[in-house]
Amino acid sequence: MHDDAPYGRSGSSGFTTKKCPECYTYLPLHTNKCPSCNTKLGDVNKLGFATRPFDWAGYIIAILSIVGFVVFVWWGFFRD
Repeated sequence: MHDDAPYGRSGSSGFTTKKCPECYTYLPLHTNKCPSCNTKLGDVNKLGFATRPFDWAGYIIAILSIVGFVVFVWWGFFRD
């Protein structure tokens, strides 16, 4: 490995930069949003890629939609 490689290991986290999982741009470790593709970023994983934060709002909306659909089907077809 070359000494000037952007994915070199140093410090306690092991990496000096992280890589955006969408556009593969090298970014500083403290970056929370990729300036190239506007993807939200988390910590660096063991491969040097930035992790994506968990999307609570998306999962809550999906669960509520499924529950609403089940209630609608029950109301439309199975109630007496």
